[in-house]
Amino acid sequence: MKKNINMFEDKILSTLIKLSVPIMGTAFIAIAYSLVDIIWIGRLSTASVAATGTSGVLIWFAQSLMLIPKVGMSVRASQNYGKGDYEKSKVSISTGFYFAIFISLSLTSIYVFFGREIISFFKLSEEVSKMAYDYLRVISYGFVFAFISEIFSGAYNSFGDSISPFRLNSIGLILNMILDPILIFGLFNFPKLGIIGAALASILSQMVVTILFFIIVISEKGITFHGMNFKKFSLGEMKIISKLGLPSFLQSGVQSIVAMFLNKFMALYGKTPVAVYSVGAMIESVAWMTTDGFQAALSAFTGQNFGAKHYDRIKGAFKVGILLVSSLGVLVALVFVLFGKEIFSIFIPNDPKAIEFGAIYLSILSISEPFMNIEIASTGIYNGISQTRTPGIIGVLGNILRIPISLLLMPIYGVFGVWIAVSLSSIIKGITSSLILHHRLKNDKFYLNGSTIH
Repeated sequence: MKKNINMFEDKILSTLIKLSVPIMGTAFIAIAYSLVDIIWIGRLSTASVAATGTSGVLIWFAQSLMLIPKVGMSVRASQNYGKGDYEKSKVSISTGFYFAIFISLSLTSIYVFFGREIISFFKLSEEVSKMAYDYLRVISYGFVFAFISEIFSGAYNSFGDSISPFRLNSIGLILNMILDPILIFGLFNFPKLGIIGAALASILSQMVVTILFFIIVISEKGITFHGMNFKKFSLGEMKIISKLGLPSFLQSGVQSIVAMFLNKFMALYGKTPVAVYSVGAMIESVAWMTTDGFQAALSAFTGQNFGAKHYDRIKGAFKVGILLVSSLGVLVALVFVLFGKEIFSIFIPNDPKAIEFGAIYLSILSISEPFMNIEIASTGIYNGISQTRTPGIIGVLGNILRIPISLLLMPIYGVFGVWIAVSLSSIIKGITSSLILHHRLKNDKFYLNGSTIH
């Protein structure tokens, strides 16, 4: 394992950059799996894109559930590491590991046996519905590998080593890029599997990453993973992990459920808006998943300094973090406005209407990019000081607002009203979350909600 970054003494800016850049890369790799899939699937048909996009909302819900063990475990591991209690950190990781496996296998069973009924909620055409279920059924078999990889990535990040998970996940992405065209289009005498091939490519790639994580963790000689015993499971620790991770799940889970309703609204205008929203959300997610990586860095930095009671460094991280992510948001917004059509044509090259709608989507969402980044970064600090409930409440209420705002705007702006609602809610969440956090840090309110957990 790489030498861990010193969270207590190095300059805040350089520490956050050194820690966050590999995590951002890892986060980008996570979304790049879907982006690579869509680039190839877009060559099949717009219906194929709509099908994978619809399944993508349900996969998003699965990823939201994964946040319960990942966020809770990461907070506990980083805080215990900051206190110097390495054995307790290992118990947190082992407990989070088994918790993640249980959730992933449970969700796989639900999607495999009840996937058709769930897909029928979206009121899609028979062709698109069938493809959506086929993709969902296959991709769900790989949830266990995706969940385990996220647990290991979170553990390494908590200890200040963000390089190791970046390297391993990079291997998975490269493998996925190689397998996608082979399995989708049947190259080199392989059968042509279409969107099923994209799902299989993702599963195989994530399985390889999981195996590599196991090999490295088991052979680890440093203080972090040395002597790691995966037989350890603490019910009490699982309860604490659940309490810390539940708000993050609710925030992301409600957002995915709201997205299901928004998909249903957009389906009233045909398959093109559904496909555009699916691709547009993935393009946009390059920005917010990258900021998610910075959130993980802030969470690890804050968690360790919270455990060591270095509160001034937490305040400094807030100032530096907000400045960095808001600047990134402005840059992304400019790219979306200036190059929206060019970006969208990469994913759906043969549908002029979809490209036109896609450029409009990115322009509307560009307004909220800086605020969305601010909300995500603020959540990282909230998590690090165990105040996970606050961003969860803000996120849940802000996401639910998208439904009534959409219903108000759709009669006036059509499908564009849905996209305006998404942008407005992100602005509201970003402003609210950062103002509350600023007030708490300014007044030294570090002991709220779950931060009294020991």
